[in-house]
Amino acid sequence: MTADLTHRDASPDDASPDDASPDDASPDDASPDDPAEPRTTVDGRLTDPRKPPRASRQQALLLAALATVITALGVGWAFSPSRAGATDMLSSLATVYVPGAALTILWLRRRGELRAQLFPRAGDLAFGALAAALLYGVTMGASLLLSPHGSPREAWILRLYLHLGGPDVVNRMILGGAVFGIAALEEIVWRGLAMRALMDPLGPVSALLLSTLLYGLAHLPTLILLGDPAAGPNPLLVIAALGCGLVWGRLVLLKGRLAPAVFAHAFFSWAVASFPLWRP
Repeated sequence: MTADLTHRDASPDDASPDDASPDDASPDDASPDDPAEPRTTVDGRLTDPRKPPRASRQQALLLAALATVITALGVGWAFSPSRAGATDMLSSLATVYVPGAALTILWLRRRGELRAQLFPRAGDLAFGALAAALLYGVTMGASLLLSPHGSPREAWILRLYLHLGGPDVVNRMILGGAVFGIAALEEIVWRGLAMRALMDPLGPVSALLLSTLLYGLAHLPTLILLGDPAAGPNPLLVIAALGCGLVWGRLVLLKGRLAPAVFAHAFFSWAVASFPLWRP
């Protein structure tokens, strides 16, 4: 009886802290490391740690400009007359795109997007190959229209393939494999870094258009380097960069990932190198 009265008369103030209801916990007691809590960055912006950190407009434009400059320098070096030949040309492009792709991978990893963006899924390889085949067919038709056989403009596509070593280059399969790898690295840099960064402040459509324009501008050195005295400046690679850049960027937006576009770009470039659009 005494024990029962003692239990009933116990003051609420004597209750153990362990008996407190979770609903009574103060919001101030929440752990600062709670992943659901927003963070304040150095520049005062709130970020949700469950989502990738957004690039500011300044950061995005800087990354896109960096991709444009290094690509233009690499293209200018690779297509200079002194670098003619498959080995010299491709090694020049690799010098630019290997560190560029490494930077992109680190950037995607820091954002927590590397696996989602770049790791292939079932069907990516087939989808990329199909997109590349369709694009190859369109490119073949465009090349016949822009540089038809027997016209002075035929020199445009002739100069492009001569710079690669000519249509009858030995070990064409090795050449195709090297081109496949370089194209994959290029796609990682352009759609994985430049376009991806621009999507944060500009949105997907504007990022697609601006990154494609910059991609075309980065190939402007080939206007002169692959030009011909009779046919004039060579626009083929600039036109190809603009058209293909739109397609590959659209694939990224369509699939929401980078891997299918990487396969599409790599297979397309491999096909152009292994099955030349021009024959003497």
